[in-house]
Amino acid sequence: MNPRLFVSTIASIALSAAASAEVVVTTDFANSSSDTLNNPFTAKVNDLLSGLQPTASTGPFNVEGTGGIPVLTNDSNPAVLSRVQPNPTGFQFASFATGGNTAGLSLTYTLAEAASIMSIHVLGGWQDGGRDQQAYSIFYSTAAAPAVFLPLTTVNFQPGPLAPGNHPVATQVVVSDTTGTLATNVRALRFDFGTTENGYSGYSEIDVLPVPEPATVGLLGMAAVGLGFRRQRAHLA
Repeated sequence: MNPRLFVSTIASIALSAAASAEVVVTTDFANSSSDTLNNPFTAKVNDLLSGLQPTASTGPFNVEGTGGIPVLTNDSNPAVLSRVQPNPTGFQFASFATGGNTAGLSLTYTLAEAASIMSIHVLGGWQDGGRDQQAYSIFYSTAAAPAVFLPLTTVNFQPGPLAPGNHPVATQVVVSDTTGTLATNVRALRFDFGTTENGYSGYSEIDVLPVPEPATVGLLGMAAVGLGFRRQRAHLA
């Protein structure tokens, strides 16, 4: 294969991908017809927010005796959600934080160092369908202007239809990009929680995954280009 043609093809694909870049919000939820739910959503370990505490926060994230801000970056999500009727004493309140217009309003996380982000994963849920909505806007700043926050996307996810009765619900939202890179040179992320059902919802984990370095696609492309040149040299020899 002509190596110049091969390289040109790779470049055309890259330009096409860049031109069609688009933020993608993927939502999912699980519920049960009983008071016990096996949670299908697991937290990511050692992501960019692992163990990180916010550099700024507004509002109470520990309404109803929930675990508050620390649980959002502890790389953990409850494997089983349970509720004891009629009083929900068996629910895992300590594993959740509360965000919304009458609870936690804003969180800002400053990364240890600037990074390119591949995706953001937000896990949540509640003892019933009354506080399982995910509603917030995400902003980011770059190392070049760390105090200037740019809008990334807004999430407004209301799970449904719900199973009969007041039973546990688990939610997951993944924010990504069609190019594989959500944002580059990111220094800080801000989550502003908006108006939600009954004033606040339950959140159990926020994970931010970096773009792999070096990216697998880039390695494959470089290897293919090198293979094309080697074949061309062999042909000329």
